[in-house]
Amino acid sequence: MMEVLAPWRDLFRLNTRLFRNALADLSEESGAARPNERTNNVAFIAGHLVETRAWTARYLRLATPPPFGGVLEHATGIADIPVLPTLADIRPAWDAVSATLVGRLEALTAGELDAPSSQRFPGVAPTVLGGLAFLAQHESYHVGQLALLRKYHGLPSMSYR
Repeated sequence: MMEVLAPWRDLFRLNTRLFRNALADLSEESGAARPNERTNNVAFIAGHLVETRAWTARYLRLATPPPFGGVLEHATGIADIPVLPTLADIRPAWDAVSATLVGRLEALTAGELDAPSSQRFPGVAPTVLGGLAFLAQHESYHVGQLALLRKYHGLPSMSYR
């Protein structure tokens, strides 16, 4: 594993744990409830994160199919999804795609990281490493949303342990 990638690999691992912690003790009812019509619910955000991890694995050239039958693959908002996956489906899908992604992060070479990115991301270098930096930030943003929504549902703050 490339030393330059170590902080990003660690951040993806941290987000793996924080995602689980943010969903800890949330009921299906809480996962489906929206604070208001302009705010997404836990199930949508968590499902989006699973989909994003699967997309990230594909970005790194792994044959990883879109989870949940692809229902979230091109969604731009919660209104695009007729039926959201349940938290009971989201949790194991997260664990599976996370193991795949972290395994791939361990195997990346310097040449792969320095290669031009197949996708443009805002605010980062146009390399695969730049893309990974953006995707890690994107995950962290949404994990923060999940942490806030758990407080909305009356649960204690998300644990970093």
